[in-house]
Amino acid sequence: MRRFHHRRERRCALTGNVPKELAINLAAYRTASAVAEFAVYRLHPDEEYIFPKYYRAGERLLDLACGMGRTTLILHEMGLEVKGVDQSPVFIETAQRRFPYLSFEIGSYDHIEEPDESFDHVLISFNGIDYAFPLTQRMTALRESIRVLKPGGTLIYSSHNLKSLHWFSPYYRDQLRWKLANCHKAFKDWDYIVEAGVYTFYGSRECVIRQAEELGLKLLESRGFARFSSQSIDEYFSPYILYVLKKPAR
Repeated sequence: MRRFHHRRERRCALTGNVPKELAINLAAYRTASAVAEFAVYRLHPDEEYIFPKYYRAGERLLDLACGMGRTTLILHEMGLEVKGVDQSPVFIETAQRRFPYLSFEIGSYDHIEEPDESFDHVLISFNGIDYAFPLTQRMTALRESIRVLKPGGTLIYSSHNLKSLHWFSPYYRDQLRWKLANCHKAFKDWDYIVEAGVYTFYGSRECVIRQAEELGLKLLESRGFARFSSQSIDEYFSPYILYVLKKPAR
């Protein structure tokens, strides 16, 4: 029996009544090239460090913007009870064909169809939160994640680091023209930047933490690529940063 559902599609067709920029972002993840690009099932170094530290077998985890189940599969193998949700029907249908024993559903992270306080953890991996547009949708997605979290549960997500656009940063060497066009934005607090045709949120570490804390979350730690000996230096230069946040216990 196929365990993914189309409730969200029936309600708003996913691309109806949304900003042009968000419609472009959604369309980008429904193509054959997107399937090929995201068909990799392994953890990134920061995830290899963070996941065993905060996740325990038997806990319930909601994997939002799960793509084709990269993290869903690995978290299942770690012993968690995990459910994957993504707005792309192509990704979800591909994931369900590959892993029929896992639970997947088409849905949006700004309207999570789950009961209040029903998960121990919520994960939005690989900068998935950054494709919410406009900023109000991003903040709604964070509020929804907090709503379905149990008190004391964690919300872990990564986000593009605006400071990595400084010209002296060693990253984006293969995108020098794009970086030159956008490096002046590194002095801002946040911005949406068109990258590979997709409207992408970039924020400073301080901005991302402030967004979360204003919603009542507590920062436990943040981590960049860890390619430098100093984590503080890495968090300044890294293209994205992984944030571990906790919903306060009652």
